[in-house]
Order: sequence, then structure tokens, then C-alpha cells
Amino acid sequence: MKKIAIYLMLAIAGWSLTACDESHDDYVQPVVYSQEETITIDGFTATPTAAASSSINLGTMTEDSIQLFTLQQGTLPSGVTLDNIRLEAWPADKTEYVAAKVVASEKGMVTKDELAKLVYTFYGKKATERTFKAKLFANAIKGTEALLITLGDFTLKITPEEVENPYYYVYGNATSAKKEDAYKTVMTPDPNSDVVFSYTTKYVSSGDMKVWNSRYWQEGHKTNDFSKLYGSGEEKPTSYKGTTGKLKQGSTSSIFSPTKEYYTFTIDLEALTYTWTKLEDQNPVSYTTIGIIGVGGDWSNDIDMVTVDKAKHNWYAQVTIAADTQLKFRADHAWTTDWGYGDADGDWTVNDDLWAKTLEKGKKNIAVPAGTYHVYFCDITGAAHFVPAE
Repeated sequence: MKKIAIYLMLAIAGWSLTACDESHDDYVQPVVYSQEETITIDGFTATPTAAASSSINLGTMTEDSIQLFTLQQGTLPSGVTLDNIRLEAWPADKTEYVAAKVVASEKGMVTKDELAKLVYTFYGKKATERTFKAKLFANAIKGTEALLITLGDFTLKITPEEVENPYYYVYGNATSAKKEDAYKTVMTPDPNSDVVFSYTTKYVSSGDMKVWNSRYWQEGHKTNDFSKLYGSGEEKPTSYKGTTGKLKQGSTSSIFSPTKEYYTFTIDLEALTYTWTKLEDQNPVSYTTIGIIGVGGDWSNDIDMVTVDKAKHNWYAQVTIAADTQLKFRADHAWTTDWGYGDADGDWTVNDDLWAKTLEKGKKNIAVPAGTYHVYFCDITGAAHFVPAE
């Protein structure tokens, strides 16, 4: 139903009202006032600032807010106020979404927290630039009547502050619930995604687990703050054992494996989901020991790793490397079974961006710079990880 009084008041004030804008029907808007109709008003527009037109890096942003637009408006008629100025934003690279509300002031200011919340609504916590499309709206209000005014279209490029590092771990009775073992169950990053991680073993206990990021562990878990761990987002997690499920940050509810068998457990921190993929081979080869060989040029003596998961297929050691070296992994102190990477020595040189790779049997030496590392190896998948010790 038309808001007759407010339409007349705006028209009398000399504001030229154009036809209702229906271009926003392809995404969802929050209903703030009942029966809102969308209009555009000549001369009543918002212009993006230079800051809005450039890439916004929240990690280097020193102020609490940033000006994204300037608002051009005439004098409001008596009894009419402007309220609920906001951007309705959605990812430029997604086809299915519900637009998120970003609160703005009349002066075009948007807080750093609002922009961070926008990124985290659709993506994980990786400090990667994300592009959003947005429309700017405001409400002209008189008494109980309101008109929804469109003020323009925007494109925003936002890089969130890095709040998580790339090291995620599983923790719970599915592997080990001992705090001293918490760093020994690192997840393998997907080489094609910065938000997907996996862990493969036989879940032989109750199968319950959570996922944590090492930065959160350092800052929170030691004070019994679980608010930033990832747990189940299912309504009844204790009885839910599906092969797919919802992941929720801050959840104190554990995730449960479907059965006591070998699975690859995978999380997606953008979609906030998890999946269990059952291994075709439920009888993988078992080894008595896995060793790191070649450190410091010693190709005769292994640095033995220890197992943490109950199925004894994931191995861990903390190793200090005095000088740049090359190394491999091998089973049972023999060259019968060894793992390396690539077709030439040094095809994988460990660094901050290349800290994990999938190894193959009989391949070449891995180059590792001097330093102290948490070293991980899964003899089922061949996944190897070198996480710098802090």
C-alpha cells in the first residue's frame, strides 16, 4: 500500500520521485518497516569515497571506522527523518546468498567491525581479499510510515585482519584428549583452497572431536576459553553421526564419526561444514616406526617419530635443524619403504607458504631450512607437514 502522506510531503518539498526500483529483487533485504516500497529520489544519492574505491585492508587500518560514501540530500520536509542507512552486500563470486546488512552513518562512516563481520559471514578467517557487490539504502520516515530509498551501487574490496594462522588441529577422544598431545594432530590443508583442511585415521573411540586453530589455543584454550574452537552446529550433535554436518565456531558440542572405521574428516571454514569420507581400503599397511632421515647429512640414523592417533598412522616429532638440510621419511629404519617429493631433490623447499605437501614412495629429498619444527607425517595419505615451533 502506498504511503500517501509521506509521498505527498516529499513531492511538495520538491523531491522528484521516480518509479519504484525493483532491481533489488534478486537478493534478500531485511524487512525493517512493514510494506516498504523502494524509490529513488533525484538529487538524493551517495558517492563512493576514494577509500571505498580502493582495496580496504582491515589488518593495516588504524582507525575504528572508514568513510565509504558521501551523501547528497536536500532539506528534509518537516516531520520526515532519515534513518536505517545501510549497505546490503553480497559476495561477487557467489550465485546463492542472502545479502548481509552493513550499518552506516549519515556521514558515510562504516566501522571496522562491520566490515570484518561482512567478510566472516561469507568466508573463513584467511586474510585474503574478498570482493563484494552492494546497494545502499535508507528509510525516509514520518510517524509510522516509511519509504525505502535506494542511494546507489557499490563494489567493495576487503581484506580481513588475519586472526587465524593456517594451522588447524583435531582434538578429542577420536585421536587424543590429552592437552600435551594437542599439537600432534595437525590437519592437512587443501592445495586448492585456503579454507579446507582434512585429517585421515581410523576413529576407534567414541569418535568425538573439535577443531582448533593454534592461535586460539595459545590465547584461549589454556584459560579454558572454548569460544573460538570449531564444534558441531547440528541441533542434536550427540546423536548425530551423519557423513556431512554443520560446523560452528564457538560451539562446545563435539563432532562424532559415523562409525569406528577409517575416514578422511574434512572441514570447510567458508561453508562452515564438515564431511566424513570413508576410505576404500580399510586395512592400510601398518608400520612399527616412521623415521626422519638425512638431517645434517646423516643418512644412516633415523629421528624416530611417535604416534598419537589410536590407529597409529599419524606420526609426530619436534626437530631442531641446525643448518639447511635435505631429508626424507622412511618406515621401520629401512629403505624398503621411503617417502619423498618430486623428481629432483629440492622440488619441495619448505617455507611459510609451502609447509605441507603430499609425499609419494621413492621420490626425492625435501629441502628444509634451519629452524625448529613440529613435523607430521601420515603414512596412509603421505601428507607431510613442517610447522615452525614458536
